[in-house]
Amino acid sequence: LDAVETLVPFLRARRDSPEPGDLRAADLIEDPDLLATVVRDTCEQRGSYDLQVLASLWWQGYSYRVAGGTLAAWVVAGSAPDPSAASGVGVGVSRGRPSSLVIGPDAEEITDLETLIDQLFTSHLDLLAASLRAGHTIGERLLWGNTAASVASCLGAIAGAEGAPAGLGERIERVTVALPHDIAALGTWTTPHTDYRRTTCCLWWKTTVSEGALCEDCSL
Repeated sequence: LDAVETLVPFLRARRDSPEPGDLRAADLIEDPDLLATVVRDTCEQRGSYDLQVLASLWWQGYSYRVAGGTLAAWVVAGSAPDPSAASGVGVGVSRGRPSSLVIGPDAEEITDLETLIDQLFTSHLDLLAASLRAGHTIGERLLWGNTAASVASCLGAIAGAEGAPAGLGERIERVTVALPHDIAALGTWTTPHTDYRRTTCCLWWKTTVSEGALCEDCSL
């Protein structure tokens, strides 16, 4: 994670005990009402009061920090801290949005990619997505499309960073092929798997902040 942040400073992460304002995955999974409050509180910053839009964009920001940061670490170093909810993983928050990956102080390192992705999805993101959908009308295709786009953005930033280690292309391709939920069917990866063209839309264009603009990878 230190190597990732050195290459791409905005991919921030810290391994620490919780600080005020941090959001732990386990708490959000266990308490859908807390998660709904967290999503709703982003309305001013996002420029929307549409709960579907807010839930989509919150999930995209969370996926960027947690899934993107974790898999970027594996691509750079061949290992990453355990991203399962039980490990204490979560996010730091700035202006109401996920702004950094927070790793539990005792999280173990995982080197095997299949194990890492299983812990990330089965023991974290799948559970959190269910909690989010319990309080919001939002489709799974949209959520996993957001996750794929977030991972692609992080891996693309790593691949294009000055001083990036040689030979990252093979690891990046291994990550994108191994992603679950048939994410490959929700968009198109371009060689060397650092850019993702979506078939779903994150709904950002519906916010006043976007001023009607579309994301570079938007399906629209």
